[in-house]
Amino acid sequence: MRTEPLLSQADDLLARGRAANAANLLAPIVGRQPENVDAWHRMARAHLAMGDFDAALRAARAAWHFDPHGPETLYWVSRAATELGRHREAIDAALDACREDPGNPRLHNRLADAQLAAGRVGDALDGLKMAVELAGYDADLHVTHGRALFAAGRPLSARESIGRALALEPGHAGAHRTLALFEIAMESVVDASSLAQAADEFAESLRVGPHGRVDERALLARDAMGYAARVTLTWCLIALLALGVLSATSLVTVPAGLYLALLCLGATAACGAFLFRATLRHKL
Repeated sequence: MRTEPLLSQADDLLARGRAANAANLLAPIVGRQPENVDAWHRMARAHLAMGDFDAALRAARAAWHFDPHGPETLYWVSRAATELGRHREAIDAALDACREDPGNPRLHNRLADAQLAAGRVGDALDGLKMAVELAGYDADLHVTHGRALFAAGRPLSARESIGRALALEPGHAGAHRTLALFEIAMESVVDASSLAQAADEFAESLRVGPHGRVDERALLARDAMGYAARVTLTWCLIALLALGVLSATSLVTVPAGLYLALLCLGATAACGAFLFRATLRHKL
């Protein structure tokens, strides 16, 4: 049975975000050909995309059984183990992958991600410094390096690293998302102690604990909603001030209902801004 067309089809489904369909396509292949390492890799990727991390690790370990030294196999073992908070296994697998293919920046990036998820910021920085020197052409490495630098309390260097990533790939989604997260983290910084606290909170947000990792997209969505609430509050206050001036000069008669509506809208926006900000500070 030729599986290459089916594996290519699975790749296409995964690229289009249809992980469940890809898993259904791959299931008969791994059932008939349990030694098909490439199919297990894709199965692990599909289950990771679906959020089923236990199944992802089982798939990666099935590949490892037939390919214990394969860098790609070790990569997926590490990815799945990180999402489950099994940091020792994740770091060891990533280290083994880097030893097998030391020139592959993707594997060094995986090792740094595993270390950051375990709270080992210093180790991640040490490895990334060497990896970036060897593979400065890789935008993902610069993004991960920027995150590690911010977690270490070096926000200016972190922004420079993200800038290098964007110079290489202007549309890099991870770089833009990371810059937005930096903005959220820096909002409360006014001195050295608050910077240290912001860095610690950012480092904590990169960790994978018993409840999983922080959902960055949800975090950014909350920040956008909080921004909209703050803008609404500002315009309500401006409108109230303008109406007060017009009423005081007797240029127009302002209905009391309009004042009431603006006050209610402003109060709602103020509550929303406060709640969204409190949620963000708790999450990050």
